[in-house]
Amino acid sequence: MNTTQFSYTSLDTYGWTESRTLEFAPYQGLLYIPVRIYREGRGLFWGTDGEHQLLLERSGTFQNMQDLLIQPNPVVGDWCAVQRYAPGRGLIEAVLPRKQVFHKPVVQDPYGIAGEAQAVVANVDACAIVMDARNDFNLRRIERFVSLLHADEIPPLLILTKIDLLEDVESYRMQIVSRFPDLQVFLVDSLSGKGIDSLLTNLKPHETCMLLGMSGAGKSTLLNCLSNAMVAKTGEVRSQDGRGRHTTTNRQLYILPNGTIVIDTPGLRAIGMNNGSQQVCESFPDIAALAHFCRFSDCTHTAEIGCAVKKALLTGELEQDRFLNYLQLRDEAENWEAVASRRKKKDKEMGRLQYLYRREERR
Repeated sequence: MNTTQFSYTSLDTYGWTESRTLEFAPYQGLLYIPVRIYREGRGLFWGTDGEHQLLLERSGTFQNMQDLLIQPNPVVGDWCAVQRYAPGRGLIEAVLPRKQVFHKPVVQDPYGIAGEAQAVVANVDACAIVMDARNDFNLRRIERFVSLLHADEIPPLLILTKIDLLEDVESYRMQIVSRFPDLQVFLVDSLSGKGIDSLLTNLKPHETCMLLGMSGAGKSTLLNCLSNAMVAKTGEVRSQDGRGRHTTTNRQLYILPNGTIVIDTPGLRAIGMNNGSQQVCESFPDIAALAHFCRFSDCTHTAEIGCAVKKALLTGELEQDRFLNYLQLRDEAENWEAVASRRKKKDKEMGRLQYLYRREERR
């Protein structure tokens, strides 16, 4: 296929912009086509050029570039330069520059940090934190999500589901607004459709919104309601705590009837911090603002004299529970920074070994 005749118009539905046309320009003469990944699984990827679906694999050259840490691992939401080699098949030759990227939270427990902060979704314009209002409402958990998204520079919004099961809906909104005055909040019920129209009005065509939440939060049911169709599998939740099994096992991209691009993600079981301590501090703007008035610039807000944050706690200006959660998240972030530094060095060494091994195999 000659890409000089390729029409980008069909890709507009999937979020293609003029800036993407400029980024893709170096690949036009190589007879590659632009493709957005909408699903992945077991080392394979499914993408679309706006008109056709393709099963994608990584080319040998691309794998070498990955080993040298030049090219990233492709994820859902990525725009790629693809070489079509058979009907419905293609090779990923490059990943176009990413905008916002979401990194999967790590798990932190008394035995250490499990897993790595891997990029799992790319080119996200906003993230909807989905929370079960009846069984799993938790202000501290919202702070964790907001802090993680702040580190990835992804604007958050909050969707409380299952509001038909609540007696005093507005009290939940008031708690959130009191603690997160700048956070957009939507109260919805996916079965009755209550609040859905207001949410849809704020979801913009051709922009990508990721759904993020704990297992059983109602993300798949919400997606079906927004789509006005059964596009995602749903499952039962336990009556005791509202938690459920993973019904979404892969990340997948959908197009809503209003043109919004939605990426559904598997429910989380735990939310460990995978960002730096400075980023955690910045995600608590009220505490960061108070810190400017501390006597010492490196004040930890624990034992130092002249601490403006401690003064605000004593006067009631700063909520104690919010401050304690801030300290916990900051400590987790400091632990993560130490582990991440060691892993980065190890990954670089391992990547070079993999590259040399592949090169020897081809001789």
